[in-house]
Amino acid sequence: MTPPRSPSPDPAGSAASPVDVTGSADQAARTRPLVVAVIGAGAIGGAVIEALERGDVPGARLGDVLRSRSTDEEITDAIEAADVVVEAGSVEAAEEFIPRVTAAGRDMVVCSCGVFARHSDPRDLLAGGSGAGRVLVPAGAIGGLDVLSAAARAGTDDALLRHYTIKSPAALDVDEQLTERREVFRGSAREAALAFPLTSNASVALALATLGLDRTEVVVVADPQVRRTRHVVEWVSPMGRYELQFENAVDPDSGGRTSAITAWSVAEVLSGLAAGAGPGVVVLGQDPGRGSRREAKDRPVTGRPVEARPPSP
Repeated sequence: MTPPRSPSPDPAGSAASPVDVTGSADQAARTRPLVVAVIGAGAIGGAVIEALERGDVPGARLGDVLRSRSTDEEITDAIEAADVVVEAGSVEAAEEFIPRVTAAGRDMVVCSCGVFARHSDPRDLLAGGSGAGRVLVPAGAIGGLDVLSAAARAGTDDALLRHYTIKSPAALDVDEQLTERREVFRGSAREAALAFPLTSNASVALALATLGLDRTEVVVVADPQVRRTRHVVEWVSPMGRYELQFENAVDPDSGGRTSAITAWSVAEVLSGLAAGAGPGVVVLGQDPGRGSRREAKDRPVTGRPVEARPPSP
């Protein structure tokens, strides 16, 4: 279920808007909407589908919706017809579809990014070769990947990163009746994703943008008093000290596991792709200059968030 959305401020006049593409030559030349196929129609997928159908994602329209009962032929046709595929199903769906979609030369927005914890190198899951598509990991329930990625680019030798996730016991599958908050996990982002595959995607996105899955520390706390999901990110390095806090409304269709903002994070990624630039997303694969379905000038630097770029001359 998609929460009501307030009218958006004018992008050109809003300080909060991450990019202004109203004057982009690329945007003016791109008249055909980006066709988006969606895998899964649950809490995140359903909200993305509704946003696309309502026209809330500028420059993009809904293509096919794939579900567990979709036939192989339907899957092939949907991927072929799409410009980008959104995975919003499960870790298993991500494992299955990432090689297939990227081999077809399509980019894929992966919400179940905990899948990368299963692989020593996240890029191992992507198809190789010229023309392969990319995987784009949305920030999801947290923000600040732009400044943290910049700090990581400046140097990681002395960097420390810790991510606290505070959720209800039910969202973390804690059966015991707790009367006070309890730490239920402390370890690496990789270990967190393997232990809590349904609730650790924000930790994985944060790790991929910065220190990696094995150097990012994750602390998971079950709190019977919380009604919203809380995330606290702490970073220390020679570049500075940052503490970011987020308190998100929970999607009512997710059993308390998913922040409602996650679907809108995916919508922002799609809008940015349609415009040729956009807010921070983690990009895996597709080195700059390699050929693909989109022109190389629309490809961001591998492994770092997409940032606003001036129009090409």
